[in-house]
Amino acid sequence: MRTILFRDDDTSFFTSPQRLQAVYAPLWAAGAPVCLAVIPAVAADTRVYWTAGNPHDPAIPPAYRGQQRRYPILDNPELCVFLNELAAAGLVEICLHGWAHSFFEFISQDRAYIAEMLDRGMALLERAFPAAPIRTFIPPYDRISPTALRELLRRGFHISTMSHNLAPLPELPQLAGFAAGAMNRRQQLFVCDDYLFSYQRDPAESLRRARMALAENALTIVSSHYWMFFHPWREQPNPRAIAAWNAFVGEALALPDSRITSFSAYAAQSHRSASQG
Repeated sequence: MRTILFRDDDTSFFTSPQRLQAVYAPLWAAGAPVCLAVIPAVAADTRVYWTAGNPHDPAIPPAYRGQQRRYPILDNPELCVFLNELAAAGLVEICLHGWAHSFFEFISQDRAYIAEMLDRGMALLERAFPAAPIRTFIPPYDRISPTALRELLRRGFHISTMSHNLAPLPELPQLAGFAAGAMNRRQQLFVCDDYLFSYQRDPAESLRRARMALAENALTIVSSHYWMFFHPWREQPNPRAIAAWNAFVGEALALPDSRITSFSAYAAQSHRSASQG
């Protein structure tokens, strides 16, 4: 049995339902869930410090870049209503994606600061999405400190991140590639070491890598960003990028002996299986 999880990062105040539908409508029409990493109060002045020139985060629309303020997701009521309906139907898992999505946000070693950001983020998402239990954390830029990981463990979150964050905590499963493992009896760790669909690759190469991952792994986490299909903030999706994506989604939906699930549903099933075993 193959397992596929679709993870999309950076849903925020700046996200329109129409852009999400342009990417994920085929999955939702088939009854398949998508795990959305949602930013509670996105900062408009965030820069990407591992890219030459430290450009503004491409998830921020050009008209907003550089503004020194945060935009709470509650200020986009159309998006909140849309996602609540999908969450109630089991088609979306809302995952906590930091607080403001600042580049260095969760690499802090200050536990009180980490706790404050988690409290603020959860409070805002719970107000925005009352239909959505929020059980999974995805760190901004896949950068997270041991202190933050321990705080997430203490709070009961499942975690999806890259394997490079795990070595300082040998008590965690030391996974790599695409994998899931139990952190304890209740919490799951999901490792995703490749954003298979990226605007930084040719769409044909993204499709090739995604097909290869699906063929080689019992579990594949298909990570992407909805905004990359519109990069650099086009009105319509890039035709080659969306064609490659739709080809892969169609193949994933047609696979025999496979399931498309969410992080929380996977964790619940794993817990039931462990209990019965």
